This record gives sequence, C-alpha cells and structure tokens, in this order.
Amino acid sequence: MLGVLRPPARRGSWRPRYEVELPDGTRLVGIGGTVGSWVLYVVLSPLLLVYNVGSFVGGYGGPDWFLPTRTAWRARDGLEPGRAPLKFYGLTDKYKLRTARLDARVAYAQAVVHDWCS
Repeated sequence: MLGVLRPPARRGSWRPRYEVELPDGTRLVGIGGTVGSWVLYVVLSPLLLVYNVGSFVGGYGGPDWFLPTRTAWRARDGLEPGRAPLKFYGLTDKYKLRTARLDARVAYAQAVVHDWCS
C-alpha cells in the first residue's frame, strides 16, 4: 500500500480539506486556498472587479470571478518543518512535487482526486 487518499467531504465547504495518509502513519493535509493565495486575492480583487465591469460594459461576456485554489499538503501535526512535499498552483494548474518526501505515484493519484473534486 502506497497511501490512503481521502477526498474532501461534500458539505459545501468553501475551503475543501484533502488528506493523504502514508504507510509510515504520516498524514498530509491540504486545505484549498493557502494564506498567501488569499492575501494575493484580497490585494488583486479590485483589479479583477474593474476587469469584470469593463468586460460586462464592453459586451465581452459574463464575469470571470474565482476563489483561490492554491493548495499545499503539509504534515497534519505540524511537527515536520520545511517545505510541503506537494503543492498545487491554481492560476497555472501546475503541481510541484518533492520526490524525496513523497512517492510520485501517490502525488499523481492525489492530483487526480484534487482535480475531480474541485
């Protein structure tokens, strides 16, 4: 067994919580929308509002509004310092994997679960 993936509950949570349990008992938890992505969202939201109003007035289509989706999977107990072994960057739809800390097959499976549930 490489690990157990737990997709987020379908309770309508605005910040989904993903979990990966590794064979050694380590639990990696990823909550949709990191603190940094929310700060960037708040700073840039006035520009996005201006863009949406301009698109609406110019007749270019409907609003283009989104919430931060950047996710970093970290150890649940927080005792493991350092960088997260798996990160998802929402604007570019890219994953960053540190293979020394996480098996690539588990990361690929988690990426599929993350894509299907978002």
